[in-house]
Amino acid sequence: MTTILLILTTLFMFSTPVFAATDTTSATFLKIGAGARAAGMGDAFCGLADDAYAMYWNPAGLGFIKGSRFGATHLEWLAGINQEQVGFVQQIGSKTGFGINISHLIANDFERTNKDGIFGTFGAANTLLGLSIGRQIGNKFSLGLNMKYIHLSMDDTGAAAYGVDTGMLWQISRRLRFGLNVQNIGSEVKFIENSYPLPFNIKAGLNYSLGGLNINIDANKTQGLETNVHAGCEYLLAHTLALRAGIKNEVTSDKHGKSSGMTTGITAGMGLKLGGFQLDYAYVPYGSLDMTHRVSLSVRRMPHVPSSSELPQIVTKETEGTKGTETLPEVTIQEHAEPETKTTVGSATIKGKPAEVKPAEEIKEKFERQKDGRIILPSFDIRFDTGHALINAELYKQLDALAEFLNQYPQIRIRIEGHTDNRAIDTPVFHSNQELSEARAKTIYWYLVQKGIPSERLEIKGYADTKPITSNDTPEGQSKNRRVEVVILESSLRQAQ
Repeated sequence: MTTILLILTTLFMFSTPVFAATDTTSATFLKIGAGARAAGMGDAFCGLADDAYAMYWNPAGLGFIKGSRFGATHLEWLAGINQEQVGFVQQIGSKTGFGINISHLIANDFERTNKDGIFGTFGAANTLLGLSIGRQIGNKFSLGLNMKYIHLSMDDTGAAAYGVDTGMLWQISRRLRFGLNVQNIGSEVKFIENSYPLPFNIKAGLNYSLGGLNINIDANKTQGLETNVHAGCEYLLAHTLALRAGIKNEVTSDKHGKSSGMTTGITAGMGLKLGGFQLDYAYVPYGSLDMTHRVSLSVRRMPHVPSSSELPQIVTKETEGTKGTETLPEVTIQEHAEPETKTTVGSATIKGKPAEVKPAEEIKEKFERQKDGRIILPSFDIRFDTGHALINAELYKQLDALAEFLNQYPQIRIRIEGHTDNRAIDTPVFHSNQELSEARAKTIYWYLVQKGIPSERLEIKGYADTKPITSNDTPEGQSKNRRVEVVILESSLRQAQ
């Protein structure tokens, strides 16, 4: 609770009079949001920042993006003004993301006048080119930087400026994230003889995710204006149809920095996701001024998964083995495999030489207390191949020994914890690392239930990639993190003793 109060205080502290000033900034097109998805959620996206437009909302989000993202947006804005936006993000290594963003706003057919009246028309255009980088610091924190070149033109006059955005993103828990983005720190824009600063802005946001639901709230403090609060939500149905809604509560100020009124707008949007492609639409009204429409097309590509041909060769043959009424496959290693060499094969960890089944008494002697206080059974090495939740037949021996142990100590209860590496998963079977980690735990759960262990003695928990036991920077480390751990609940252990 203390953490939540601290974050909420930060969100609203920007209303201090230090920022009160006349709004005499330039390049105001930088205040327009990016992407139809965020627009449908009321421009509340700083704490999420997980798509091709993360560079605008919070460049620190690039550190958590896996694979690559591409997005293109068309905006029909007010007074016949149109804007085109393009964003691209690419994962580099396991904890770094690099991005490019381009925005071009154009308006034509302004009337050219002088003392004699109208004589023709002219146009205006604003262009932004940005380069961004985001980097994870540890597993729950990321920092980002967005560097941008800005060019403004009106008729035959032009001006240029440079700016940077700096952001941070904190994964407080598996479901809660907090983001902070300081935008438009840079040079002034000089038109002819007058110079004006960029629209300096501080943006803070919270994101809460639960399954297919995202709930966001952002606070913005822009130079010359009072604090604006935006909120929005998104719900993904059947991993295909996204429904979005938001509210923009904006306070306006007079030339002395005092509040002169408040405007509230309701936004709406939807998205259609088909494989790696996504089409989004947003409707954003501006009261009596008019309504605006945004359409975005996004493409997502997940990281490359090593093929099974990179693993040692396996020969599998079916033999009749009596295990209740089951027919179990016999797994053998080809002759070139080294005896006693531990290697990840199929969807589990086995050994070149078949391992002996350890009696339950020997397992009990090897309880291991972790630094976090958990008591695990280290004798069981249950690992999985990328994107899979099925166990290899060789692990039946270990699981049978676990079932024997639980039968000998009926007071003991266990928690089966599933884990993944840090590579994002989005397949027809598993749409997230969280789903995959839970499925891995459920696989072991159901095996033990089928062996006669009462379900009330078993708990399951999925942690996705939030609790690695080693670095994910190497394939070996990722292999160790794709695992299931068997944790003994300490309260039941005291009863057993």
